[in-house]
Amino acid sequence: MTVGGYRRHLQVAVAASAAPYGFTLTIWTSGAITTHAEGGSPSAADAVLLLSGAVCGFLVVGTVAYGGVHSLLAPGPPTQVRVWGGAHLPSVGLSIGVVAILCVLLADHVLWLAVGFCSTTSYLTVIGLQFWAATRRTPAPLLRQETDP
Repeated sequence: MTVGGYRRHLQVAVAASAAPYGFTLTIWTSGAITTHAEGGSPSAADAVLLLSGAVCGFLVVGTVAYGGVHSLLAPGPPTQVRVWGGAHLPSVGLSIGVVAILCVLLADHVLWLAVGFCSTTSYLTVIGLQFWAATRRTPAPLLRQETDP
């Protein structure tokens, strides 16, 4: 294995992980903040409410992005997003801020539902903006082809 071959595979892994990694950070930190604010571990009902809110948030953003709930989930033509576009500080940071505010304003079951919904919608909308801002709009330089798989 060459260094260049490894690097190419590492690039594939990082690119494929960018959005799921950020969403994992969002949901985990949102749950941690809410658990702390509520003073203990969530019940099974709270977990289902967090899940339900997140699913509803995903459906809302997906409907806006694709123009309807019956559209096919297809990313469209590939784009080249610069590495800094995958730095999740703005997208996850905003979600954490939203959740912190929700924890002051709401409590109990309604809080868990709102946290799932708002953390998901804020993350997806901001990461969409980050990826858009970091998209290369000029032709990419040709990458040197590696022969080592």
